[in-house]
Amino acid sequence: MDDPLAKRLRVAWVADIFDEVSGVITDTEEMYALAQERGYFWQPVTAYKKPLPPFHVFEPILPIPTGNFYKGTNMYVPDFLRVVQFFRANKINLIVSNTPGVMGMLAMAAAKYLSLPWVDIYHTDVDYYLNDLGSRLIKPFIKNPALFFVRQYQKQADLIFVRTREFYELMLRKGHQESKLRYYPAGVNARYWNPIHANRSIFTDFGLDPEKIIVIFVGRITKVKDIEFLLRYFAEKKPANAVCAVVGGGPEKELYEKKYADKNIRFLGVQRGPTLQKIYASADLYVLPSASETLGKTVLEAMASGTGVVVSDKGGPKDYVRHGENGLIFRAHDYASFAQTMDLALGEKGFLAELGRKARESVAEHTDEKLFTSFTRHIAELLT
Repeated sequence: MDDPLAKRLRVAWVADIFDEVSGVITDTEEMYALAQERGYFWQPVTAYKKPLPPFHVFEPILPIPTGNFYKGTNMYVPDFLRVVQFFRANKINLIVSNTPGVMGMLAMAAAKYLSLPWVDIYHTDVDYYLNDLGSRLIKPFIKNPALFFVRQYQKQADLIFVRTREFYELMLRKGHQESKLRYYPAGVNARYWNPIHANRSIFTDFGLDPEKIIVIFVGRITKVKDIEFLLRYFAEKKPANAVCAVVGGGPEKELYEKKYADKNIRFLGVQRGPTLQKIYASADLYVLPSASETLGKTVLEAMASGTGVVVSDKGGPKDYVRHGENGLIFRAHDYASFAQTMDLALGEKGFLAELGRKARESVAEHTDEKLFTSFTRHIAELLT
């Protein structure tokens, strides 16, 4: 595919990787594939404990525990000079940081050192995560300095891409220049995630009754996703016409599985490729209870697969969910609202089928091709 910008841009796409179940990885893989199709030099870069294609992985010299951000995981620090040498050797002319962690700081420092444009992508709700740090006694000593640091870090960027309208307004209130802000919504590969993969027998393989309404969650199984809302609903209400399938892993998976696994709640582990395609396309409803989601990649994957969704009224997913049309929205942090919404969703299979049909239609506004074209046009402005 002939793209005139491909001859001008040589991009290093830098990200922190905490584990291998991550929307950051999916986002990176999709952008990389689109770049390859169009002839770009587009190199994902990280530091991690093992190879992780398509990233160029630098060997860590130091692990840093992430604490309450992502319990049980680490950020990894590479040798700064080796990273700089890699950028020089590959004639990188623009650096993008896709996370605000160690690798994001390294991207900023390398861009300054090499006099290159630096672009930051803001899709981590730092404010929300910091609210979950420690006790009320120590939180002010951690949260306020951390937020100040993030704000100063972002102000060094030549452009800041913001994943939601809500966060765009937040950045303005924090004093960022509007001329530096760009709206960068989530995108999805609607060719890959597609209703054609539907095959209800996939659930029989996991011990679930395909005649019942199948409700799924896909992602990291962790408190910050508010997944306990969904598990509690099925454990307490025990809807006779529905079962819940939890897809994913994470350090808190065993805790939740031990507490909630039952005949109507099954934990399927991490699934990828054709199996995950079938799960998305064959389910009746996808639920993401999280109030901190700024990207919500899995929501768009479900919608592209022809599955209606339930999301909270906080964070990114609500930007592309229209209540009662292609999905349902509940009040964040409000279990009663969540339960009421689930009752509505499970009331009739025909209603869910219509949500799914409209969900597939609506992702035409959020395809990865449109996202890539918009993104590359904006960053190319920095080379003029």
